[in-house]
Amino acid sequence: MTEADETRARILEKAEQTFLAHGYSRVTMDDIATELRMSKKTLYRHFSSKEELGAAALEASMARFGEKLEALLGDERLDFGERLESFARTLAGRYASSALVLRDLQRDAPALWQRMLELRRASVQARFGAFLTAGVKAGAVRSDVEPRLVLRMVITLVDQLLRPDVLAELELSAEQLFPSMLGVILDGIRTGREMGRARLPARSPARPGR
Repeated sequence: MTEADETRARILEKAEQTFLAHGYSRVTMDDIATELRMSKKTLYRHFSSKEELGAAALEASMARFGEKLEALLGDERLDFGERLESFARTLAGRYASSALVLRDLQRDAPALWQRMLELRRASVQARFGAFLTAGVKAGAVRSDVEPRLVLRMVITLVDQLLRPDVLAELELSAEQLFPSMLGVILDGIRTGREMGRARLPARSPARPGR
């Protein structure tokens, strides 16, 4: 890795940390330069604008998270139900930790919001689609279920429900909504032997802050 690559990686890491801590809208390039103890000239040499930096940080963050999901779903130490539950909780937890940034992107940075949706769909489709297909072959998922249909249902619901405006309207957190939503869909496709194992919660939790 060259010195320029190392500097770029350091900028991206700090930008992601700062956006997560303070949101996207309130953070300026000056703030990031200060956090890095770097001159603004050096920062702008690598990223010409906050929007370019935000897009690059988003891409890097989503790539790492995709790798985490892939490792989780491929963990053969866990059975299908346990991996499914872990997937749901990990995705919901990821959303919760990024809630402030996502709210700002949806409200103030529509281009970055749309890019995030594209990356999220691609990540879920690539990792979860293969997981469902493997589940059918292993006998954990009913053989009469079309994995592509289930995958499309999951992606559609993630797009429509894991959104700051919708969660605010429902007065639910991502950790409350997503496991229950996924459980309602996927408990219906498991075979009998899987239904007796780990199950995703399908409950109506208390509203946050109440």
